[in-house]
Amino acid sequence: MAEKEYERLEREVDLLKTLHHTNIVGFLGTALCENTVSIFMEYVPGGSISNILSRFGPLPEKVFVLYTRQILEGVAYLHANRVIHRDLKGNNIMLMPNGVVKLIDFGCARRLQTSTGSKSDLMKSVHGTPYWMAPEVISETGHGRKSDIWSIGCTVYEMATGKPPLAHMNKMAALFYIGAQKGLMPSLSDDFSTHAKSFVTACLTR
Repeated sequence: MAEKEYERLEREVDLLKTLHHTNIVGFLGTALCENTVSIFMEYVPGGSISNILSRFGPLPEKVFVLYTRQILEGVAYLHANRVIHRDLKGNNIMLMPNGVVKLIDFGCARRLQTSTGSKSDLMKSVHGTPYWMAPEVISETGHGRKSDIWSIGCTVYEMATGKPPLAHMNKMAALFYIGAQKGLMPSLSDDFSTHAKSFVTACLTR
């Protein structure tokens, strides 16, 4: 195993050990066997939100509202513990059979140095998936908790429409568009409630 990959796994494990919340996948332990590191996590049999969207299409508003609340509770816990997920999207949100949401994949996550989230504490490395990336992540101007909020907005849009914002563009074009200072993001249609539309718009405000 490459040294950098091992260090990345070590950081992820150290972080996972400290996280205990209903809406965050549980960490069970690790094992090293013949230069292979295995990470054991809580079993989540319901599949990801992306899987569900692929099979059944966009979610009804009353359903994605329930999921959004749980996503927010999980992210609020992370942020209260100075952790930034940095790769929130439908593929990294799993569902239990009883409807409980679990945030997974903390390979990109980092812990802020202070609880204030000051400008000096912002991280400037590029991590995430293009369609869900915040402008400040793309432009490498430093990102913190607000970057996760942007990704939540993209994920709610994804649940509501079946695809993330700007999915009609290729990844590179989407990156340039999001990174542009005045690139307006898509909003939900009038088929959705005022609350849903305003929530997504607020999340995707620069």
